Amino acid sequence: MAFHSPPSAVSVISQEEILKRIEFVCLDVLRSICSENAPEFSFPRHSAWSELKFDNIISLNSSSLNMSFTKVRFDKRQSAKKFATMLKILKLIYRLIQEKRFCTKRDIFYQYPDLYNCQSSIDKIVDDVACMLQVPRWDLHILATSKGLVGGSVQFTDEEGTQFDCSCSTVGLQIPAHYKDMQNLCTSANFVLVVEKDASFQKLMGEQFCQKMGPCILITGKGFPDNGTRLFLRLLWTTYHLPIFVLVDADPHGIEIMAVYKFGSMNQAYENQHLATPSIHWIGILPEDIYKLHIPQSALSPLTPRDVQKCKSLKVRPYCKDDKGLIAQVDVLLENDVKAEIQCLDAISSTYLCDVYLSNKINIGLK
Repeated sequence: MAFHSPPSAVSVISQEEILKRIEFVCLDVLRSICSENAPEFSFPRHSAWSELKFDNIISLNSSSLNMSFTKVRFDKRQSAKKFATMLKILKLIYRLIQEKRFCTKRDIFYQYPDLYNCQSSIDKIVDDVACMLQVPRWDLHILATSKGLVGGSVQFTDEEGTQFDCSCSTVGLQIPAHYKDMQNLCTSANFVLVVEKDASFQKLMGEQFCQKMGPCILITGKGFPDNGTRLFLRLLWTTYHLPIFVLVDADPHGIEIMAVYKFGSMNQAYENQHLATPSIHWIGILPEDIYKLHIPQSALSPLTPRDVQKCKSLKVRPYCKDDKGLIAQVDVLLENDVKAEIQCLDAISSTYLCDVYLSNKINIGLK
């Protein structure tokens, strides 16, 4: 069972095609039962970075040479429940598409609380179904709860025609969970700044960063970004080709978040072509900045054993192999054995981040 879809800015798979793929899967189950064979679901599921390749155009994606498949069989005790649950999700998706409705993963969890162990178990099952169908998750009409925020010079309308002007908000507007609510995107911005944390986003909004450096757009995914935030950023890039800068903590977790925005993730290798924004420029907080700016020791923290392991993991990922600059910054972390959060710049001055650090970095990046 194999489905293939070409890369695009968002998605090119029609709703009719998705319904046909679900029907094909269900017919395959019926054929197995009729022939007295145990039905099974088979799909690619990546568990190691060696199974991925990196392409500067479409970012991280599956390598056909190293691709491994997960099998969920009805006749196996350890996977029988998952098989039945995947069928349940397929039925739900089919009905949602037919009725042109959407629901969230949280809705599913509370509809069938006895069926799922926890919210994260639904996340994984929906991911597996999307992977099996080779359809981006947002086209399955099951959405993750949106958490990203956007402020500054950008406007868009939702599916019902309601217009949103992000320049009118002092705390940022919620980024939609689905591209259907990102219509008529309009901006006069000169660049986009993506900030790792909501606290830093709110600080910059409060210090009127968008007015001082504008016209520009400010975005946060509140930590590890959701698909809606990544879709929105990707749409800005493909539509307007704006310079995009990212600000994260100078630690392995921050670097990984930057890499998810720029290169994609292992778990969503088949979706990275729709989600990654390869043009992103990482401007800070760079590990080398810690000592260049003489950040006081009181504002720093030692690396934990888990941090060290994460650094080593980052260095062998496909997107790092040819990126000497990224590897050099990870090496700085390991050599100095300290990490820093964005807030470490407050130790210099409460306005240093907005008025000096970002101003200098972005002006250099725009030249």
